[in-house]
Amino acid sequence: MKKLAAIYERKGRLFVTASHKTKAGFWIDDAHVACFSQPSHDELGRAIEQALERSQEGVLTPSPDARIDKPLLTAAGVGSWPTFMKLSKHVTVFSDGSLLKVTPYRNLGSKEGFEPEPDMAVPSATSVSVLGQIVADLLSRAA
Repeated sequence: MKKLAAIYERKGRLFVTASHKTKAGFWIDDAHVACFSQPSHDELGRAIEQALERSQEGVLTPSPDARIDKPLLTAAGVGSWPTFMKLSKHVTVFSDGSLLKVTPYRNLGSKEGFEPEPDMAVPSATSVSVLGQIVADLLSRAA
């Protein structure tokens, strides 16, 4: 089963959420958003693992007018996606059960969104601390 965790950084705070693959085939973020200010690598890695455990495939496709970004915006304390995007960085962790792919994204602004950069393959047996360190390092280098 494919699973995805989304990690965002904005103004020094980290937001970790599960992503769910809809029946229409696109990924949407979960309503549960874990928030951190300066987490340890262990804390970040555990939050990512928990998000991957919650991630599901085949969820109902939301209506076009659904505010699927509202939980993330609320957690970040902003009212709109353009405001959130101005200072955000983004990384995803994808699991297929045997391998983890960590993908950093480049922020192209609110109209263009995030653009994926090359993946980094990580063995699934990687410790939560190492996973947290990899994600934190990629976020610190993200543009």
